[in-house]
Amino acid sequence: EQSHPTRSGQVFSDLQLPNSMHPLEGFPLSETLVLPRSFGTMYLGETFSAHLCLCNESPSVVRDISVQVVMQTSTQQLQLFSDSSKHLASGQPLNIQVAHEIKELGAHVLGCSVHYLSAQGERRVLQKSFKFQVANPLVVKTKVNHLGRDVLLEVQVHNATQGTMALERLRFEASSPFTAEDLNTAADGAALWDSSAGFMQAGDVRQYLYRLRTHIDPEQVTVDQERAVQYATALGKLDILWRGSFGSFGRLQTSQLLRKSPGMFLLEIESAEVLGKTAALEEPFVVRALVRNVSERRMAVSATVHAHTHPMVISCGAAQ
Repeated sequence: EQSHPTRSGQVFSDLQLPNSMHPLEGFPLSETLVLPRSFGTMYLGETFSAHLCLCNESPSVVRDISVQVVMQTSTQQLQLFSDSSKHLASGQPLNIQVAHEIKELGAHVLGCSVHYLSAQGERRVLQKSFKFQVANPLVVKTKVNHLGRDVLLEVQVHNATQGTMALERLRFEASSPFTAEDLNTAADGAALWDSSAGFMQAGDVRQYLYRLRTHIDPEQVTVDQERAVQYATALGKLDILWRGSFGSFGRLQTSQLLRKSPGMFLLEIESAEVLGKTAALEEPFVVRALVRNVSERRMAVSATVHAHTHPMVISCGAAQ
């Protein structure tokens, strides 16, 4: 947000301004506020704000003023301000403030258009444009590790801006059937981004860890529940809040973080135990295994002991 001084060095206000020594007779709406063609780069998730000032520097009243301010992106045009039927007396300013949350990458153009009726009764148009680029402030990479039905999600956050940022919040919003457990705490229990570790210089990388759990009772899990967990690919979204230079605010939410589904075996051995808890050397013993059919069709199952993997165990009975 910028304030543009007048010739006297004072910032425009709603007070009446004296006429200049040499008013622009043929162009009563002055160009005191001159927008640069381009000012650099903003970042996705930040808020663009601008203060626009329109001043009548002619000795006459300017009537029927219509002002429109739009933001043009590569995909859409958004109207930020629209007003009409304004009159400006000689030396009177019109102050306009606009703001827009940046949600797209690429080139953006702030367009200002003013229509008015001159003292000679002619319709005139004043147009200005202000171009800037929007870049991605953060690069997020993930790594997935499976712990049974649970998932360990490693998140790597890279500061891709040209300045320092302070992370104020990282919140993982898990997708069904998962719930997220935040493992990013210091020894005193405080969140890591709520300390000096939350400050990231340009190019810095921070790593964070989340455990995604499912609230499924292993003793009562159904095949449908197991299939829903094992074939779920969407893990959730990461919501990031940060502060930039001069306390500027930014918020970014990633797209859905995905994993490669681990899938399921057609059969799963849920438990195996030796009856009697112990087995004596060269004495027969009984092993009981619980096998679950997690496929979508009926299956005929037989069990054998492989001599090459268990050479010291000899099968002496049929499986039941």
